[in-house]
Amino acid sequence: MAKKKAEDKDSAWKSLQLKLGVITVILGLLTTGYNLIKKNPPPPVNPDLKASLEISYISMIGDIYAMAGGDSAARKKNAFYLDYPILTNEISDKGLQKTDQLFTDTTVNDYDLFITCLMIQNKGKGDASDIELDMSKLNINQPLTVTENPQSKNDYDSQIRAKGVAVKQMMRLPSSLSTGRGILIPLFVSYDKPSPVNKNRQWKIESKTIFLPNNIRYTEPADTAHKSLKIRKMLSPVRLAEGVQGRG
Repeated sequence: MAKKKAEDKDSAWKSLQLKLGVITVILGLLTTGYNLIKKNPPPPVNPDLKASLEISYISMIGDIYAMAGGDSAARKKNAFYLDYPILTNEISDKGLQKTDQLFTDTTVNDYDLFITCLMIQNKGKGDASDIELDMSKLNINQPLTVTENPQSKNDYDSQIRAKGVAVKQMMRLPSSLSTGRGILIPLFVSYDKPSPVNKNRQWKIESKTIFLPNNIRYTEPADTAHKSLKIRKMLSPVRLAEGVQGRG
């Protein structure tokens, strides 16, 4: 009987020693791993490989807008924006087929139809992924006349928001933007003159829906945290080419 108790005691002691040995090995591995990480932290992200989004506004007459996203190198030689695809939304698709989204307004027969887009370009050396836009979406029940007023610094944003109820909407881009690439996002359709004259001029928004961008967020491959940028408001139009206006 005494021999049996001694054997049980010896077995329990050996089991405890085995468990302590396993725990010691695990702690040793964890300590070694921690020391390696501490001595060799991950290299910092090379700033030259980060994405850099440039955001601006561009208005194009319908014929030019319809050429965007095509494959004619000769046509796009001096019009880089025509190389960018168009994001289809409530305002327009590439073929400008959503005419049911426009008011019928006979007072603009001698004006040209313009599509104003937000243009996003990646000027950095790294891809921009998971791109999200915070927008204000407005629905109007009649054409909206916008007045160019130098004294008010052409605050189009306030003029437009005063005519409708803004609803927040998040818009997600369908793909990442690699370096040198861009995308056009239709914001509204208007009637205007091809060559803008800034003194007391007026133009009309004819689309029943208007998008006003607020912020943009995106990630980079080396950093999963979202970067956030505030999008500036539109500025006075500047003629870039025949039938093309830049708005800052």
